[in-house]
Amino acid sequence: MKLVSLSDSKGQIRVEFAGCNMKCPYCVHIHQPKKEWSVEDILEYAGKSTTEDVYLGGAEPTLQKDLMPLIEGLNDLGKKTILKSNGMKPDVLEAALPYVHGFVLEIKAPKDDIEGIMELTGMSEKRTRKYSDLLDKSLKIAKKRWLRIWIRVIPEYVNTETISHILPDLEGASEVMLYQFMSNPDFDLPFMGHNEATPSWREMKDLGKTVLTKVPQVRLVGERGKMVLSK
Repeated sequence: MKLVSLSDSKGQIRVEFAGCNMKCPYCVHIHQPKKEWSVEDILEYAGKSTTEDVYLGGAEPTLQKDLMPLIEGLNDLGKKTILKSNGMKPDVLEAALPYVHGFVLEIKAPKDDIEGIMELTGMSEKRTRKYSDLLDKSLKIAKKRWLRIWIRVIPEYVNTETISHILPDLEGASEVMLYQFMSNPDFDLPFMGHNEATPSWREMKDLGKTVLTKVPQVRLVGERGKMVLSK
């Protein structure tokens, strides 16, 4: 399995995988060095830790051929696993359903903004339209468990006008995390002329209040830290 990093801190074992089926121009994972780990090595690492929570993230975990043996092994160890995905492999999410505590799925922009998603993902129009259908299936599967939907707020694509097109997809999620673009240099590369945190924190809070009409809780993450909005 190709990993970017494996760590155990802040009450969570984080397994960050390399490789993705998208080519997002702002993604830091494209340039990060990779290292091979076996399923057995990862399970041994997790088994030695008293940490219960495991996060499988990085670029796109569902591309890993040995992901299911890893997830099943973590379940056997009594770990509480969260699987992050871009939603392009609903069959993998379906297979993982009995063994995970929950999911993190990303929504990049309104699904009807085909041109915008093409710019954000580097995919062709045909592939983008297919992705929209696959994401729908993944969301339905993921809502059977705890689900965080996270949205990277890039103002050209996610703003007070476009958020209304995203709201229907948020219903049924456990929470939504809105991340202020470029607020952490470890997460983003400059894109669309943005090289510092954007949009403003006030705009982030306004978006959060709108999203809160559809979910029980909204997390705001950005240059001012974190804020939780609850009903």
